[in-house]
Amino acid sequence: MKRIILGFICFSLSFFLYPNKIGTLNEISHPKTMSIKGDRLFICEKITIFIYSLKDLKLQKKFGKEGEGPGEFKIPHGETGVKIDVNEKFILVNSAAKLSYYSHDGEFIKETKVPPLVHIIPVKNDFVGNCLTQTDGQFPNLSICLFDKNFNRKETLLQTDVPSGMGAKIMMPSYNFKYSVYKDRIFISVGKESILIKVLDNEGKELYEIKKEVKPLPMKKEFEDEVLHFYQTDPGYKNFWNYYKRYVYFPKYFPGLKNFEIDSDRVYIQTHNGSDNRFEWIIFDLNGKEIKKVFLPTGNGSPIALPPFTFSEGKYYYLQENEENETWELFMKNLN
Repeated sequence: MKRIILGFICFSLSFFLYPNKIGTLNEISHPKTMSIKGDRLFICEKITIFIYSLKDLKLQKKFGKEGEGPGEFKIPHGETGVKIDVNEKFILVNSAAKLSYYSHDGEFIKETKVPPLVHIIPVKNDFVGNCLTQTDGQFPNLSICLFDKNFNRKETLLQTDVPSGMGAKIMMPSYNFKYSVYKDRIFISVGKESILIKVLDNEGKELYEIKKEVKPLPMKKEFEDEVLHFYQTDPGYKNFWNYYKRYVYFPKYFPGLKNFEIDSDRVYIQTHNGSDNRFEWIIFDLNGKEIKKVFLPTGNGSPIALPPFTFSEGKYYYLQENEENETWELFMKNLN
C-alpha cells in the first residue's frame, strides 16, 4: 500500500514539476511565433499561418503565400517573417505595409494599408504600433505610438533612446520595448535595468505601473561568444558578418526584462536569469501585485531568439525541436 501511495505522489509531482509532451507537429519546419485561443493553436512560419486543433494537434487549415494581392504577404525588410496577433475576434497578420484580418477559422475578411515598418495592433477604435521619432542625432529613435483609425499618428506613447537605422549600434541582447493590448488597456515594457511596465488606457493616458527592482545580472562571456558564433555561422546571417561585427556590442549588464506575456488576468514577465534552457518568470496580477516566481523550460534556440512559446488559461506551452527526427514537438506545463 505504501508503494502505491509513494508512486501516486511521485506521479503527481512529475505532473506539476515537469512539462508534458502533447504531440508532434509534422507540418512545420521553422516556426517563429505561437498563439492559443480557445481550442485552437496558431503557428506562424515565415509567411504561412498554421491552425491546429489543440485537442489532437490535427492541422485544420494553413494559409498565406508570397505576393502583394489579397490574402498574400510580403516579409517586411529586416524581418524573418510576418507577425500575427490573435485576439478575441480575429487573426491579425502584419506584413510589409499591410494589416490583414482573418477569422479564427483562417477565412480572409479584409486588409488595409498601414505605414511601412510598423507592427500594429488595435486598441478599441485606434491602433498601437512602433514608429520612429526624429532626434538631433544621426539616427531616429525607436518609439511606440498611438494611431487613429486611418493610421495617422496621434501621440507618442514612449520615445526610447535607442537609435534605429543602417549603421546604428546594435546592443545584444537589446532592450525589449514590447507593447501589448489586453482588455482595452495598453501595456508597454519600459524598464532597462529593472522591471517596469506602464499600463495606459485606450487613449494613451497612463493608469499605473507594474514594477520590481531586480539585481543587475552581469554580462556573461559565454553569451557573447555564442552570439558572435551565431552571426558567423548561421545561414541567414553569416553573409552579413562583416557588417554585424562592426556594430554589435554588449552592455555591462543584461537588461532587467527579457519578455512579457498577458493571459487570463496574469502578467508573465521573463528575466534573463536562467541557465540550461530554463528562465525565470515573475507572475503578477493585472494590478501589479506579485504572485510568484517560476523557472520555465524553453526549446533549444539561438542565443538571439528562443523557439515559440505562449501562455493560455494558466498553462505554459512551448515548442521543442526533435533534431533526430527533424520535427517540432509541443510541450505543456500547468502553472496552477
